[in-house]
Amino acid sequence: MSSGHLYFKKTHSLNSWLNLIFSVVIVALVFVSVVINLLASPTEIVEEVGVKTFRMFTVLSNIFVGVAAAMTIPFAVDGIRQKNYHLPRWIVTLTYVSVNCISLTFLVALTILSSGAGFVTIMIEGKNLFLHTIVPIIAIITFLFINVYHTVRFKTAFLAVLPVAVYAIVYLILAIIIGEENGGWRDHYRFEELMPWYYVMVLMLLLSFGIACLLRVIHNSMHRRDKLATERYYQNAEEYDLPTIEEAVQKLASENKVKDKGGEVVVPRRIIKIFDKKYQSGKPMAYLCGIYIDEYLR
Repeated sequence: MSSGHLYFKKTHSLNSWLNLIFSVVIVALVFVSVVINLLASPTEIVEEVGVKTFRMFTVLSNIFVGVAAAMTIPFAVDGIRQKNYHLPRWIVTLTYVSVNCISLTFLVALTILSSGAGFVTIMIEGKNLFLHTIVPIIAIITFLFINVYHTVRFKTAFLAVLPVAVYAIVYLILAIIIGEENGGWRDHYRFEELMPWYYVMVLMLLLSFGIACLLRVIHNSMHRRDKLATERYYQNAEEYDLPTIEEAVQKLASENKVKDKGGEVVVPRRIIKIFDKKYQSGKPMAYLCGIYIDEYLR
C-alpha cells in the first residue's frame, strides 16, 4: 500500500472520528442543557424555564443543531469502518441550515445579550456555556472543516434563513402583537428597548443571511480543497493504475469487500466518477456501478 493511500485513508478515518466525537458531545450537551432548563426555576434574567424554554431561539437552535449532528453519527461510524467518510447532500444541507441558526445565536449572545447582562453571565455561567459558547463553536468548526463533502448552493442560503424568519414571525405575533398580558409570550429578548420591532426583524434576517453567505463561502472553499485532494489521490494511486476502468472499479470493490462487516452495500459513485474522468471512458454510470456490485458480491 502506497504512502498516498495510507495518508488518504488516515485522513478520512480522522474526519470520521472527529465528527463522531464532536456530534456526540453536541447531542449530550444539548440534552443536558434542555433538561436543566426544564427543571430550573425562573430568575430575574431568564423567566422562560420549564416548557416555556422552548420559546427561546437559543434552545430551539441548539436542539436543531443537535438533531442534525445526531443524523451524521451513523455515517461517521461507517466512515470509521470503511475509512471512506462521506455524507449525503441532504444531511450537509440540514447541517448548514442548523449551523446558520446557531451561529446567529452565538453572535447575538456575544454582542447584544452580553452587553446587557454581562459577558460572563451570558457566555460562561451555567448552561449558557453550553448553549451560547461550546455547542455553537463545535458545530461551526465541524461544518466548515470536517463535513465538507458537498458544495452549498447560493439558493440554499435563503433556505438557511427560513427558520429565523419563521421564529421572527411567531415571536412578533405572540410577544409583540398579543403580548404576555393577553396570553401571549413575554418579550424576553427586549429588542424593542433598542429600536422598533420592524427594524429588529429586518436586522436579524439580514444578519442571518450574511452569516449564511459567509458560512457558504468558507465551506465551499474547504470542499474544493478536499475534492481536489480526493481526485488527485485516485487519479495517481498506483493501486488503481490499471489497463481499463473496469479493472479499476473491480479493484475498488474487492478492497471494500475485505472490510465488509455485514453492513449494506454502498456504491461509491463519486469515486467511480473520478475513475471515469481518469480513463475518459464515457461509459454509463449504471454499467460501472453494476461492475462494482458484481465484484463486491462475488
